[in-house]
Amino acid sequence: MSLENNNDAFMANLYVDGLPLVLNQQRLKRRLQDPRITRRERLDVEVALADRDGTSFVTLADHEDDKPLLFKFALQGDKYAVTAVLRGMYDGWRLKIEANTHHLSVSDSAASNLFSISKHGAPRARLEHLGAGPSYIQLVSERNGRALYKAEEAGRKYFMDVDPNTTVHNAFNNAPVAFVLKIVDKLVPAAK
Repeated sequence: MSLENNNDAFMANLYVDGLPLVLNQQRLKRRLQDPRITRRERLDVEVALADRDGTSFVTLADHEDDKPLLFKFALQGDKYAVTAVLRGMYDGWRLKIEANTHHLSVSDSAASNLFSISKHGAPRARLEHLGAGPSYIQLVSERNGRALYKAEEAGRKYFMDVDPNTTVHNAFNNAPVAFVLKIVDKLVPAAK
């Protein structure tokens, strides 16, 4: 049996609060195109672009009209392997939760993670549960069985598989993030 079940594979974009998910590399390159960027900001962005760890994490775009990162969801059992589809260095890299930071990033290593899609009425949603239009979902890390949270620190937005509340006080607990999943293409298996 193949690792990928192409009968349930699809390409999609993800959004949060109207902003598309992108790799930090995409966000930084777009920042360099801003005509109002100062020399200091430009140098900071260029330094950040040279750091592979700083460019491979998944974040939110700065603007609603920025081009979203395209994700390929390939079913493996009842979980999905999620791959970035992006021209250049990160094309084909899989989503992964970083072991030490719990941040969502892309990786070319074989130790990438699997995710499940949770939707109202379908805790392990598959393509048939998603419908024709955009839908609200949660991405669940199969590493620890928890949905992803949105976090922000010093202006840096990222996603993680643990509650970013470091105070441990339950009044500050966050809810898992609700992604809007917009299917771009349903992949048809190749003829044999």
